[in-house]
Amino acid sequence: MRRLFWAAMGVALISMVFAGCKKETTYTVRVSAAEGGTVEGQNGEYKEGETVVFTAVPADGYYFSHWSDYQDDNPRTIIVSTSNISITAKFIGVSPKDGGTVETRGSGYRRTMDGVESYLAFDITAIPTNGYCFSQWSDGNTYNPRQIEVDETVLTAEFVPQTIVTVDLGLTSGNLWATCNIGTINPWNYGNYYAWGETQTKDYYGWENYKYCNGDEISLTKYNYDAEYGTVDNKKTLEPTDDVATVVFGAEYSIPTLADWNELLSECYWVWTRKYNNHSASGYIVYRAKNSADKGVIVYEDDIPSASYSLSDAHIFLPAAGYRHTRLEYEKSCGCYMSTSVNSTYDPAGALEFYFQSSGIYPESNGGRCTGNSVRPVKRP
Repeated sequence: MRRLFWAAMGVALISMVFAGCKKETTYTVRVSAAEGGTVEGQNGEYKEGETVVFTAVPADGYYFSHWSDYQDDNPRTIIVSTSNISITAKFIGVSPKDGGTVETRGSGYRRTMDGVESYLAFDITAIPTNGYCFSQWSDGNTYNPRQIEVDETVLTAEFVPQTIVTVDLGLTSGNLWATCNIGTINPWNYGNYYAWGETQTKDYYGWENYKYCNGDEISLTKYNYDAEYGTVDNKKTLEPTDDVATVVFGAEYSIPTLADWNELLSECYWVWTRKYNNHSASGYIVYRAKNSADKGVIVYEDDIPSASYSLSDAHIFLPAAGYRHTRLEYEKSCGCYMSTSVNSTYDPAGALEFYFQSSGIYPESNGGRCTGNSVRPVKRP
């Protein structure tokens, strides 16, 4: 028994020695960058369970897209597990020519009908400076904003000097309406966004950077009739110097008044569409009415038109361009078009806008003055 005991102890001691000498397993972590950027972080050998962080840094004119394993978090935290790791940071090149800037937003999985992840997508928007409008992307695509696949993409936004074309819709006033929003030459594109009373675009639309206040809605410095909201001047209608349509196109043009919007609504034939002129643009086609019975008729989504109209008839198209705060919101769902009037019945921090959805049109809606809205110019006789 004693021999067996000491034999067993010997085996145990030998096992402990070998266990103590056993080399801990390590794995190789290699993270690299494709064209368009670099990666910050330390490649090397790491023990199982260790954590290492890498950051993809795009070069000028490029944006981080995703990692080669189709994750898009950046910085990227890697927990070393049971195998070597090798991934690459991918970038897209999206840049503007003279006349504007480019905004990119998000990426995410797009799925096929059977639920299989197919590719990542990226939203890009060309934003013209005043006096210019978006023309097309370098691949000939004219959608703006547009969604692109992110792998191996290099695009340039092209801009041209802003021009304006108007249409006679047979209105009593004689007003001629522009065929496009400010910032584009394509009726199906959204164009630029402006805060009420401002004449320049910007990256963020909020009270913190609104031109006519000191940081919040109760510190207004112009267009105010209530002392609780700041400096009172009793102005309720935009002056020409604060009317972006006048600033861009001249004294003949202006942002529509409430009367202009109501006239357009009551004297034209309106039809909602989700695919204007074979483009994936939702909004209302506003036709010149062929007879008095068609004036003021609104064909909402899923309604059946009561008259026959086509795109060869005189019309304008108002895209459902949404609105902007930190980013573009509710595009294809609603349109928020500026008027020249501050809200004189609710509070002066609001401005009256022409608002619509596929199920309704609200010509005197209240919107925050700091919000970025669409502008459709009108030319007066």
